[in-house]
Amino acid sequence: MATSISDIDMGATVWMIASTALVFLMIPGLGYFYGGMVRSKNALSLVFLCLMALAVVTLQWVIWGYSLALSETSSSPFIGNLRHWLFLDVEYTPHPNAPTVPGIVYAVYQCMFAALTPGLAIGGAAERIRVLPTIFYIFVWTTLVYDPIAYWVWAPNGWLYKMGVMDFAGGCAVETASGFAALAFYFVLGKRKGFGEEKWEPHNYLNIILGCSFLYFGWFGFNAGAASLESGRAGIAFMTTSLAAAAGGITWVGLAYRVEHKFSSFHFCSGAVAGMVCVTPAASFVSTWASLPMGVIAGICCFYMVEANLRLGIDDCIDVVAVHGVGGILGVLLTGIFADKRVIGLDGIESAGGLINGNGRQLYVQLAALAASAAWSFVISYILLKVMNYIPIFRLRVDPDAEEHGVDFAELGEAGYSFMHDVVQMHVDKNSKRASIASSFHETASIQHPHKHMPMVKEAASSGNVTAASVTPPQTSSNTCAYPL
Repeated sequence: MATSISDIDMGATVWMIASTALVFLMIPGLGYFYGGMVRSKNALSLVFLCLMALAVVTLQWVIWGYSLALSETSSSPFIGNLRHWLFLDVEYTPHPNAPTVPGIVYAVYQCMFAALTPGLAIGGAAERIRVLPTIFYIFVWTTLVYDPIAYWVWAPNGWLYKMGVMDFAGGCAVETASGFAALAFYFVLGKRKGFGEEKWEPHNYLNIILGCSFLYFGWFGFNAGAASLESGRAGIAFMTTSLAAAAGGITWVGLAYRVEHKFSSFHFCSGAVAGMVCVTPAASFVSTWASLPMGVIAGICCFYMVEANLRLGIDDCIDVVAVHGVGGILGVLLTGIFADKRVIGLDGIESAGGLINGNGRQLYVQLAALAASAAWSFVISYILLKVMNYIPIFRLRVDPDAEEHGVDFAELGEAGYSFMHDVVQMHVDKNSKRASIASSFHETASIQHPHKHMPMVKEAASSGNVTAASVTPPQTSSNTCAYPL
């Protein structure tokens, strides 16, 4: 599609800038959502890694990510060129995918998608990953996994784009790719220490609700940001997002109530996210009513996938595989069923629609996109993680002692909650009275020296109460937590 500066519309530009800010909020929201789901000693590291993903991917996106993922001048069906590396010539001229906004605005908007995706993926390795290797992983994974899949689906010469795949806002490149990357983390890193032997629950339900609220709010920009205001498709994307979230949340709560006989804020948040994941590829391709069954189906399937993971002993720590992987698969497939040529035609685009319009071929196209995206993400992620584990400096998993003490202390030297700092300091002060100044300097744990002996912070029996914690003194052996630099 030819683009011209004369086609730029002020209203569409302002809406995409606002949507960029909305999607940005999803990134710290994801950190709080994840952080509330894990044990308190690992919460801060997840929020930190989500923000680091934003910083690292922003650099990657400017250096070459945007050009590789969305180049409009590349003739390759598989990957873009470096025509726009360092954002060369990414200024006012519109991109074919967004002909009514300046190219720089569209590039920044897409940067938020790219930054959110590895944050989703690393959730599969929560509570057991080192920070430095994860930062390296984010940069390389975005280049080798996210950028190619985004090019296949959204670039004008991408092979899936030319096949006619329908993926409005990231069912393949964001949801499916992150879900299968999280699965690769599980196979390479294994389970958390103590998984299946201890009962773990989310440590802070308020943070889960806060994170879910940011995600819920930001998802309106995520799904509706690139839709046309003039034709009303942005409004349709806005409403389908809201309805799918509501349907998914209520469905999940109902299913959990049958088992637990209690209403749960955590279950509602999980279901709402599952509904929004499912409707993401369909947001502006389906009629409003279609998002209702999509949300219900996502709530049911993702709920039982979480149950299946527990029964199979799969440590899907924060349900990335169950919600984003399975939810993304469902969304792409259901888009092939519910895509409505009348809705798509509001922008003057000719389409045969999906199965409801008698176009059964669309399902085969959607299946091909899913198979390619899932396989590419899992295989490349698995190989990348295996190679990194052979290089000491890039070994991803923390040492057993550090995992026991918590990633926050071991990797950041900081505590997510002030009471944990007080617990550590009391233990340090107590030990200082019993040891000489020299031995205290070398052996006693402190926030500033997290790689020395550290007190073992145990979770309370009721994980939702963050004020209850106990400390087990460190062993008196000479073994220390040794980390490759």
